[in-house]
Amino acid sequence: MRLGVVVGAAALALWLALGVLPGLLRDADAPFLDGIVAGRVPDPTPEVEALADEMFLTDEGRDLLYVAQPELLGAEEFAGRCDRGDAGAAGETGGAVGCYHSSAGGLQANGRIVVYTPADARLRPFVVETAAHELLHAAWNELSDGEQDVATRALATVLSGVDPEDDIHEQIAGSVAGQAANRPTELFAYIGTQVWREGGVDPELEALYGRFISDREALVAVHTAFETAIDTMTTDLTTAQQALAQRQYDQGVARAQLEADTANLAQYRSTIEQEEARLASLSSSVRSRSLLAWTWRDGTPLPEQPAAELLAKARELLARDEAELAARGEAIAAGDAEVAAETARVEGLRADLQGLFDQLDPTRS
Repeated sequence: MRLGVVVGAAALALWLALGVLPGLLRDADAPFLDGIVAGRVPDPTPEVEALADEMFLTDEGRDLLYVAQPELLGAEEFAGRCDRGDAGAAGETGGAVGCYHSSAGGLQANGRIVVYTPADARLRPFVVETAAHELLHAAWNELSDGEQDVATRALATVLSGVDPEDDIHEQIAGSVAGQAANRPTELFAYIGTQVWREGGVDPELEALYGRFISDREALVAVHTAFETAIDTMTTDLTTAQQALAQRQYDQGVARAQLEADTANLAQYRSTIEQEEARLASLSSSVRSRSLLAWTWRDGTPLPEQPAAELLAKARELLARDEAELAARGEAIAAGDAEVAAETARVEGLRADLQGLFDQLDPTRS
């Protein structure tokens, strides 16, 4: 009945105002209460629950993730979801792949997590890291002022010990984007997902992370393994491209040498034919007395002897060299086919890697 609804709503308003939450409401099977009853954790979707496992979350971390009701979106659905809503949003967040914010925009308590999710399964670690990063923004808001002060000092110290060439510095600068107030939470999220040292980076900081992440070393390993996989693919592609370029060069040299040798042998063939024609034009008596001496193209000496005998030997050398050039031509043709196949393979590697990089940017997917 309507009265019951009104009375129930009034009672709920009173409980919320007083901060007293009856167990009945906290445990009731009523999804509409998830967004308004403090302390109530929505049931996660199977996809989000699996993501929580991959993020190595504690019970508190899981509750925080589920309350943030993560949206795992493809490029089209993700477009515009992580704009900050201010004048400089496009330039400052154009590279965003996830965010934790309220409907008003910006990093705020009781926000929602939005994560760009590429379709390629090989980029799953990227999704896990992004979700963990945004979860740590939510976790930052759970810390007391004193805990945030402790964490801020520790984070600055940890970051100062990170290699200046590490991408994390540029990533942090891009995420902060001139909003200095966001720097501590960005440090908390980036260091929490990307930086690990044996035994932990700082005892107090690890204790704070430990509230939400059960195995931070394993979480950072997700980032490290993904970076290593991408680096390996990049290195493999570069190596393959260099080897292909060398093979193409070698093929070009071999082809040019074959053409030069073929032209050179043609000159020797022409000389043989001319001498054979000259000898044939002589009388038999003159022909029998005709002598020739020659050095073949490879340096083989043909000492002075009856012209007919020398030309016969020259013909043998010609046939030998023609067979050798033909074999070289076949080998070069086979090499060309191999190079063509390798070119296609390397182009496939390049396109695949470029496709992965494109998928890392929702604006290019």
